[in-house]
Amino acid sequence: MEVMRAPVFPGAARARPVFKQMSKKSKKYKQPAKETTIENYYDLKTKEMDELVAALKSDGQTDVSGEPLPSMNIAEVTGEVTEDNKKGKKKFDPYKRDKLSRIPYWIRALFIKFWFFGAVCYFALMGLGSLFIDESGNYTIIQDIQLYIVCGVIMGLFVDCFVNPIFRMMESDSKEFNNFMMFPFPFKQFWTFFANIVYYLIVTMGVGCIYWFIDVYIAEFTGVEPLLFGIFCLIVDMAFIGIKDLIVFLIKRAIRRSREKKAAAGNA
Repeated sequence: MEVMRAPVFPGAARARPVFKQMSKKSKKYKQPAKETTIENYYDLKTKEMDELVAALKSDGQTDVSGEPLPSMNIAEVTGEVTEDNKKGKKKFDPYKRDKLSRIPYWIRALFIKFWFFGAVCYFALMGLGSLFIDESGNYTIIQDIQLYIVCGVIMGLFVDCFVNPIFRMMESDSKEFNNFMMFPFPFKQFWTFFANIVYYLIVTMGVGCIYWFIDVYIAEFTGVEPLLFGIFCLIVDMAFIGIKDLIVFLIKRAIRRSREKKAAAGNA
């Protein structure tokens, strides 16, 4: 009886050394680096702390040129009076108010608006005024209206792009500069861009009426200059804003009283 032998494939004899090589590689396998997890992310870095302590103890040392190194003592930097530093320096206060913040907010708001209104007069009325003069060197009524429309558009752009963002940067949590803006809404409200242009067209027309009244009934004007124009714009602007604030106040008070009456009727 013949014994059946397993078929011999070419390369079968070479299979064993391959497995030996794989076993050798498996012994040299290294574990991957430990991943950062939430548990060990906030571990105390002792090495960095030791370096900080060594730096704080380096007071009195000098560099290569022989000049003393700057002090790393926190007490000396902040001016804190300690046992080693009896006199102390001027105490460092990171929350100290600067000189600009000591000025009342309403003075800052009025000055910023006045300055920008005067700038609009200088660049728009005085700078572009020569484009609206007829051949005789005088302004017609239509040219005056066109010039004031251009001035109102530029003024609305200035207020929306410069004045209101400055107010937002300087205001506190109480939003005190809202009383000096016609549309105190966030910058993401895109419609306020066009609303400010329309509003300051009305303001410019009001300033034109003031100039016309003074020229006809008081004294003749020889020209428009930035200081007086800025004052007139500020007066008209704050008058309109005051009327708006009064209307909003009356509406809110009426709503509050109606709610109180409903609450009193419900409790009864």
